[in-house]
Amino acid sequence: MLVAAVLSSLMLGLNVDGSMPPPRQQQQMSLPDVTITGRPTDEAVRDFVGRIAAPVRGRGLAQWNMRVCPGVVNLSRDASQAIIDRITTVAAGLDIPTGDPGCAANLVIIFTTDGPGVAQALVASEPGVFEPNVTGVDRGPAAMRDFQHGDAAVRWWSLSLPVDSETGLRAVRVPGQFSGRTLNTAQTTGSHLDYAPQISVQSPSRLNAQIVDILFKTIVIVDVERVGQIDSGQLADYLAFVGLAQIDARAETVGFDTVLNLFDGGGHAGLTEWDQSYLQALYAPRSQRISPDAQATAVADIMTRDRRSAARAE
Repeated sequence: MLVAAVLSSLMLGLNVDGSMPPPRQQQQMSLPDVTITGRPTDEAVRDFVGRIAAPVRGRGLAQWNMRVCPGVVNLSRDASQAIIDRITTVAAGLDIPTGDPGCAANLVIIFTTDGPGVAQALVASEPGVFEPNVTGVDRGPAAMRDFQHGDAAVRWWSLSLPVDSETGLRAVRVPGQFSGRTLNTAQTTGSHLDYAPQISVQSPSRLNAQIVDILFKTIVIVDVERVGQIDSGQLADYLAFVGLAQIDARAETVGFDTVLNLFDGGGHAGLTEWDQSYLQALYAPRSQRISPDAQATAVADIMTRDRRSAARAE
């Protein structure tokens, strides 16, 4: 059964000490170019970042800092491998480590004829994974409704967690994960009382942050009945973009040069310069270990410089 086959790769999977565990390992159609005119570069970039970025409420933009292992369900071996190869190539360009062949998938892409049905079945089977009700993890009810009941050709659910960048330990309390501390009363009954982790801040700052947000699992569901006649290369790039970053499924991107317009008649044959610039800015060292409030601005600043440099080079 599809749901049962996928569930083993969706468990939260934190170590007992609270740290993140090491991962185990057609037909083409022509689409018109879309360009942005009449706006200053910095204004357009800030608008773009503000539209597509979808961090967990109150948290910063999460990045992959463990090995990414893409896995594809319900496609032929060759078609699956082509998607995996493309995602691996994009990840390598961002210096994201990738898993060896046979690794346990943490970027799971499911092809199905019933996107809402599969999403609802997954959530019903593992509500604690998709709706953990943990501060810094929960993406909120609106995103959950879209994932389960939306009509998009591609839907996704990314799981992230705040961690201490110095130790790798989780920075929030996760139900069922024990810190190892007990009260005397608990010891007499043999039960445990869970405490929030204690973080020793090395160099407090309003701009620099010791607590960072990391992606550790992403589930993408592709509804083949809704995809239409999209080139497989375009689709692979779309999946790479939404799989390697926290992207808002509701983002209105008409007028921007992005692969996110793929299903709105405005997509390009692959990741555009804007898309690649966004990913490069997101994974730039400066945009990491920075406070959540400042992170989106830092990403926009890096992307603006990149866009201006590209324009001067033309």
